[in-house]
Amino acid sequence: MDPAEREALLRVMEAVSSDRDWRSSSGTDPCASPWPGLECKPDPSSSSAARLMHVTRLDFGVPPNPACKPSAAFPSHAFSSSLPHLQSLFLVDCFNNPSTPTRLTLPPAANLSASRLQQLSIRSNPSLSGTLPPQLAALRSLQVLTVAQNPLVRGEVPRAIGELQNLIHLDLSYNALTGPIPARVGELRSLAGLDLSYNSFSGPIPRELGGLAQLQKLDLSSNNLTGAVPPALAGLRSLTFLALSNNGLSGRLPAGLAGLRDLQYLIMENNPMGVPLPPELGAIARLQELRLANSGYSGSIPETFGQLASLTTLSLQNNNLTGRIPAGLSRLKRMYHLNLSKNGLDGAVPFDGAFLRRLGRNLDLSGNPGLCVDDDRAVVKDVGVGSCRGGHGYDDDTSAAAVVRATTRGDDVTRSHGDAPWFALLRPSASVLLCCLLLS
Repeated sequence: MDPAEREALLRVMEAVSSDRDWRSSSGTDPCASPWPGLECKPDPSSSSAARLMHVTRLDFGVPPNPACKPSAAFPSHAFSSSLPHLQSLFLVDCFNNPSTPTRLTLPPAANLSASRLQQLSIRSNPSLSGTLPPQLAALRSLQVLTVAQNPLVRGEVPRAIGELQNLIHLDLSYNALTGPIPARVGELRSLAGLDLSYNSFSGPIPRELGGLAQLQKLDLSSNNLTGAVPPALAGLRSLTFLALSNNGLSGRLPAGLAGLRDLQYLIMENNPMGVPLPPELGAIARLQELRLANSGYSGSIPETFGQLASLTTLSLQNNNLTGRIPAGLSRLKRMYHLNLSKNGLDGAVPFDGAFLRRLGRNLDLSGNPGLCVDDDRAVVKDVGVGSCRGGHGYDDDTSAAAVVRATTRGDDVTRSHGDAPWFALLRPSASVLLCCLLLS
């Protein structure tokens, strides 16, 4: 190894880990028999007879990689020009000592201009504190930047982050970041994954995000975002995953979302949308999960939802939906989870026995007093729907549980209560009248 590079490596190891005496165990060349967490590669520019080895990757925190000592310091030396070939640095579950928080610091931007770092992962560090350094923008070779699950990392995202033009994946989730989402994130044209979830970002979703033509995953859930979903997001033609749950978003979804032909997951629960469900969503042919619970949606469930042939999960619970359940939902062969509970739906449930048995306990229709099951239909236990003949609603054991037992045994529904007399199935008023006639 180059002596300066070897010295820089030892300083990084000593700052982070006390697993061993790194200097005494290094010999003249740590790359000759690499330590756990250390990866070295030869310099392709040197001659084969005297090829130098260079540090290209460092991993800390997760076995079998070196553990971080309780007094570990953030290894700013890893970013110095003395480790010019370092491409990947991982600090995972490394800073855990609550009595001695570790500051997230980087060298001055001028010292980072020659960096070849492509992957930087700083994840799951409960005692790592500070803000995102503006110098991150100087790491122009970065392709993957993960600063996630560090609850003491706070403040705003540096606006200069838009200068990381080679970035493919940006994950800043589960921190304590605040302020608006910088519009300059929309300049990261190579970005395929953007995860800003579980922070305290506020303000609107920047319309500039709609320019990320390569974006496949967008997760902005669990923040304090407000306003409408910008129509510009309909330009994300490569998007497969969109999560905006647990925010303060409201208003209509852009009609152009129907043009996202590759979208498979649309997760927008817990937003005060307060509008009818958009029928255009039924045109997203590859949609597998549609979660719009607890968002104040009104009106009926669109018939177009019955066209979502790839749908496996539909969650619409705790809204203000009315009307009948579209019969087309029963023809969705891949559906395994359906929750329509706590709405104002009414009429007969259109699902046959095969559909209900397939979903089993993954079906919830409770909290819809107007729903009922036709006498010739089966229903699974605990979905909270009574027989249409006995009146709407779920009346103890005279509905769902009884009908499913009758279905599984092939019995008549009126015999599904075992030893109970047949007139026990009557409404209370009819039972009293019958008793009076028998006694007279």
